[in-house]
Amino acid sequence: MLTLIKRIILFFSLLIPINANAIVNQTYDFYVNDSANILSQETEKYIVEKSSSLYKYNGSQIVVVTVKDLEGMSIETYATTLFNNWKIGDKEKNNGLLLLLALNEREFRVEVGSGLEGILPDGKTGRYQDNYLIPYLKENKWDDGIKSLYDAFYNDLSSIENIEEYTPADFNKLNKSITTLIIIIIIFIIFIKIKFNDNPLISSYGRGFSSRSYRDFGSSGSFSSHSSGGFSGGGRSSGGGSTRRF
Repeated sequence: MLTLIKRIILFFSLLIPINANAIVNQTYDFYVNDSANILSQETEKYIVEKSSSLYKYNGSQIVVVTVKDLEGMSIETYATTLFNNWKIGDKEKNNGLLLLLALNEREFRVEVGSGLEGILPDGKTGRYQDNYLIPYLKENKWDDGIKSLYDAFYNDLSSIENIEEYTPADFNKLNKSITTLIIIIIIFIIFIKIKFNDNPLISSYGRGFSSRSYRDFGSSGSFSSHSSGGFSGGGRSSGGGSTRRF
């Protein structure tokens, strides 16, 4: 039930226009984008090599991104949008993992693909941050903190040969139910817009869903995919994960 509520909240949050320029693009290496310029070359190389090896082993992907600031967005929205733009993880398994650091806000977000939620529930990702990351970040030890947290997640995922075996048994059924619900909501919104467009009361109530808002949303780039690295596999986030301040 919590997963269902979380996904509904995620869906409606994506209806809000997003500044596409705020979301950083993929690098050629895909697995690291240190736009905040706080990681050493050794750490970046370490992540790229291990993530590439993990992807070859079981298809899962761990991506690390640092940004100077979120430009007014919440770190949850930023992480979900970036995750879906980059299409982290396999399209069928949704086995991607994003580690996002926002420097000026001093926030960190772990965004989990839906296929990994059985292995990495929200509580566990939060504990991992508390134990392996936050003590380092409080002292501005970026390399040590990122590598420590990365290794904790890498060890979990690299111990599993077939990610699908650890996906909850009813996950596919839940996905279908949620997809159906979202389609119904979209159809309802469109119906209200078309049917009652000339009704002053309804029109006033529905200003937030004006045609301009739809155009803005469609041009925001929220669902676009950059292909600079060529590693993205079509994965999507369900909004699972955890956030910590440091």
